[in-house]
Amino acid sequence: MNRLGLPGIAWILAHVLSAVSACTWADAELPEADQGLFDLIPAQNSEQGSAPEKGNLKWGGWLNAGISYNANQPADRFNGPVSFSDRAGELQLNQWYQFLERSVSTDADQWRWGGRLDFMFGSDAFYTRSMGDPANHWDSHLLHQRIYGIAFPQAYLELSAPLGRGLRLKFGEFYTLIGNEAVSAPDNFFYSHSYSMQFGEPFSHTGMLASYSVNDNLELKAGAVTGSPYAGWDGSFQHRLENWGFIGGVNWTQPKTGSSLAVSGAHGSLSGAVAQDVNLYSVVLKQDIGERWHVTLQHDYGWVSKARGVHGAEWYGVVGYLNYDLLDDVGLGLRLEGFRDDDGARVGVPARKPTMTGQAANYYAATLGANWKPWPWLTLRPSVRYDVSDGWRAFDVGTSHRQLLVSTDLLLMF
Repeated sequence: MNRLGLPGIAWILAHVLSAVSACTWADAELPEADQGLFDLIPAQNSEQGSAPEKGNLKWGGWLNAGISYNANQPADRFNGPVSFSDRAGELQLNQWYQFLERSVSTDADQWRWGGRLDFMFGSDAFYTRSMGDPANHWDSHLLHQRIYGIAFPQAYLELSAPLGRGLRLKFGEFYTLIGNEAVSAPDNFFYSHSYSMQFGEPFSHTGMLASYSVNDNLELKAGAVTGSPYAGWDGSFQHRLENWGFIGGVNWTQPKTGSSLAVSGAHGSLSGAVAQDVNLYSVVLKQDIGERWHVTLQHDYGWVSKARGVHGAEWYGVVGYLNYDLLDDVGLGLRLEGFRDDDGARVGVPARKPTMTGQAANYYAATLGANWKPWPWLTLRPSVRYDVSDGWRAFDVGTSHRQLLVSTDLLLMF
């Protein structure tokens, strides 16, 4: 089977989006978003409008950079097994992110088309590399030398079909629906991530995803996605669209009480010397308490099946978040987590470039932080994080059971 390279896919998607935007079909309304820095620049000719505006295209992005102090002062400057914000004592450009999107609103009476193309440069690109050979493709990392790289974490077309209340179909590569935290920096309260997100969940999928709203409170999602032969998920076009699996979920929301419940799961396969199944489910419950307090509870459980004498593996975690809106532009947050890597098969040290074999352990982490938004386009996120591993010396490259990180980062929206 011939592989469609990254430049070809990007070219096709960009041209399809442009063609769709020029069509005379009814345009979908774009959702309002937080004001970005470029929104402050006056338009030169607001009456005529630009080509993207006419085509109902939206361009946006952000810059995310931070720095962390590690009390262990590791010689290799890695905060592993903490990933993403994994550099100690140096400024880290995590994400320079750009996206082009044509949003699709569900309409039971009309067909609507859209899509999205994302580009990322930074140290986080390692975790979202797509459509490239992990060993030497220009879209990937040289794991032993480079911290920074590029990736196209999302590249998909979207269709809204007039079936029932409206069926939405997504084709291509897209972020996972599993869990509470996300790769994209603006979708997280904290600079660092939980163990469940880092090691227990997929980041993205390639395939097809269908979404259908049964009513105003209940949404169903299901899809067929391809997976990496080494992980069972996070697949991309480079894997020749093999190892197909399932992704799905149920989302329930009750705006009047500030409640929501998301139950999702994934099934894939590992195609090593012995084929094994990899499975995961996740439950996320959110509840508003009054106008200022927000509580989130998450539980994940994953397992790899045994096969022909090969041992399986399992991992599970519980994460709790408590957020308080102190002022209109200041929020406080606390995250508490326990994560069990039952067979030492999930947590890598350091996560970006593993140099040691993980061992069975319980990992505990407490993170206290704040979000300060002095302007609508700028957010500062200072935090203090304390980690403990009770099974082995997982920190400072095998020399410590504990790790203290003091971090801060900024998020500049375009």
